[in-house]
Amino acid sequence: MATLLQTSNTIEFNSARISLGRPLPPPAEVLRENYSERRYRMAASLQTTLEIDQLLQLFLKELSPVIDLDGLQYLNELQSLQMLAGRKTSHSCGYRLITSQDHLGEIVFYRSTRFSDRDLEGIEVMLSTLISPLRNALLYRDALTASLTDPLTGAGNRIALVNTLAREISLSRRHQHPLSLLVLDIDKFKLINDRFGHSAGDRVLKQLVSTLKQVNRQTDLNFRYGGEEFVVLLNRTNADGALLIAERIRRRIEDTEIALEEQSVSITVSVGVTSFCDSDTHETLFNRADKALYIIKSAGGNKVIGL
Repeated sequence: MATLLQTSNTIEFNSARISLGRPLPPPAEVLRENYSERRYRMAASLQTTLEIDQLLQLFLKELSPVIDLDGLQYLNELQSLQMLAGRKTSHSCGYRLITSQDHLGEIVFYRSTRFSDRDLEGIEVMLSTLISPLRNALLYRDALTASLTDPLTGAGNRIALVNTLAREISLSRRHQHPLSLLVLDIDKFKLINDRFGHSAGDRVLKQLVSTLKQVNRQTDLNFRYGGEEFVVLLNRTNADGALLIAERIRRRIEDTEIALEEQSVSITVSVGVTSFCDSDTHETLFNRADKALYIIKSAGGNKVIGL
């Protein structure tokens, strides 16, 4: 059983430190004994998944029979996570989950009535069971994200594009939401590599993705398809809206100066645009935008065309 240590307003479960922001009552050893069987069962349940959202749902399910809860929210700024299991209500208590190795984020519990000292003690006892499964889930998420991310630019890679495009097409078809796709290619990129070297070319690629993130909406998704070719997936965007966004991207990139070997260099892009129709697969949708891109490149580049 984890050792419970009391400080001014912090309790420690072995290496796990949970900041309370309030004076603590004396350790409830009897309560810990009463919870030992449930903690054992909870630990077994939490080992069944590495998905953080499922983990939180399981934790809430196991905790609710003994402590009346309406929901919980998990926050992790380092990983840009904000997940809700259940619902938010009028009363809450929050904890920072900090270990000697890492900061695992924050968790907030909600209910419609005030939390008693016994409720808080029970939550604190049970929270120690969440530490290891949560850490494992975060490590899994890191590994999964790395496998779907282009290491140079931070954009999604081709595998992520295929998976995301298939999912978004399915959602668009089911809910009848518009969906559009842009394929971008940097004009005369080989000249940059030949003149300034490949490290300068890498800098240009990273700047391009940075510019895309600045211009695009939060719901738009960026992918590196390969080389100097990128894809932007536009959720809930029809053909007219996609053309406007594509032109805005083209102009912003053209107006952005990049410092290479003490020189300011600007680049241009060609952008092929298309929108989803019911007969499309992810291949036909991409190929149509790629065909539009080919038409632009054949005509000299630095233009937007929709098909």
